[in-house]
Amino acid sequence: MSIINYVHSQLPPIFTVHGDNDLSVPYNHAVRFHELLNQVNVPNQLLTIPGGDHGSFNYSQNVNIYENIEDFFIKYALCNE
Repeated sequence: MSIINYVHSQLPPIFTVHGDNDLSVPYNHAVRFHELLNQVNVPNQLLTIPGGDHGSFNYSQNVNIYENIEDFFIKYALCNE
């Protein structure tokens, strides 16, 4: 099963975090998902964590992730400031 089979133009904005050293889900899957979302004009952002594994991020990586999530939510009016 792959999420790319469910990409369509009516999806809400999507924020994706992926480590480029993920051995569970290959990084190129996230890149492909990001490209397909762009093709159907779904607002999205792929945040790559250099050297990141499958969700085992360190403190500074997590700070970066949450700052980017907050910016994404504000940009697409997905939260109240």
